Amino acid sequence: MNILLAAIQFDPHIRGVLVVLVGVGVLIGSVYLLLATNTGVRNGFLIAMAGLFGWMFCMGAIWWIYGIGLRGKDPSWHATEINYSRSGEPVHEVLAELPPTDDLGNPQTLLSDFLADNPDVAKKIEQTEGEGFKATTFTKAVTAAPALKAGVDEELAPWRILPETDSRRGEAAASADAALVAGEAFGPDTATSSYTVKDVFFLGGKPGAEPETVKGERSTISQVWHRVQTVFQPKNPPLYAAVTVQQNAHQSVAPGEAVPPAQVNPDADTVTVLLQRNQGYRRLPSALFTIFCGTLFAVLTWMLHRRDKRAMKERAEWDPSKVPAVRDPETVT
Repeated sequence: MNILLAAIQFDPHIRGVLVVLVGVGVLIGSVYLLLATNTGVRNGFLIAMAGLFGWMFCMGAIWWIYGIGLRGKDPSWHATEINYSRSGEPVHEVLAELPPTDDLGNPQTLLSDFLADNPDVAKKIEQTEGEGFKATTFTKAVTAAPALKAGVDEELAPWRILPETDSRRGEAAASADAALVAGEAFGPDTATSSYTVKDVFFLGGKPGAEPETVKGERSTISQVWHRVQTVFQPKNPPLYAAVTVQQNAHQSVAPGEAVPPAQVNPDADTVTVLLQRNQGYRRLPSALFTIFCGTLFAVLTWMLHRRDKRAMKERAEWDPSKVPAVRDPETVT
């Protein structure tokens, strides 16, 4: 016995489980003890369990709404193809619908033509990006001038490009980094410094969940309609992302010198990583927990209701005149 107690005392896992069980037993048991002494053993048990599962139902509903508490697998990106050259035939048909970036023209020319007609935007870009800014990729062009995104998306249709300000771009690029490093795309020493991420494209998903291209371009009614449209579309359409990268040129660094900025190798092919979104089941455990607790709460309250109706019926049918008189034993001779 002493050995068992010593094992429990020095094992934090067993000790923690016992502490939780004792705490739950004391809290729930004390409430049940008070109810049992006032309303009866069975009725007290039903009231205590109904209160417990009613509280758990409310807690599970909050978990379900906000995606907290009892959580399942979060949404994530999974690499389905690494295409090392768009000159070949892609494995997946969705990637074949994405035109190569070389066919879209020069992003700097596109930006220069737009700025020539919009001098106000040119001054703003010069203030934020500095003088001599050049759009080396279409992402930089649509980030500097968001009005260009609509025209680029028309050429990419059904795909669309993500600017650097879109939070979804960072998550997709990080997943592509993991796939490239794990697959040793540029040799056994492949690292995130071995290449430069160029553009990130999206395809599919809920149309109502697509953010604004230019802030304020949608009216309040349009924003409300997009939110309603998203809510009443419970099934998520397939969502794909294509991340394009290009290998960096090898640079020799002398001992003691700072590492120079990465330079893209112009002779290297553009590598495209195709990702597919796995929506996961983040709210499923909390939803099942809520439904289970809600069902038990409904059953227990129904049983309490039946007991109350039966008790009310018995009180209504009780007739004091039909109760036999009870004589005092002391008067009996």
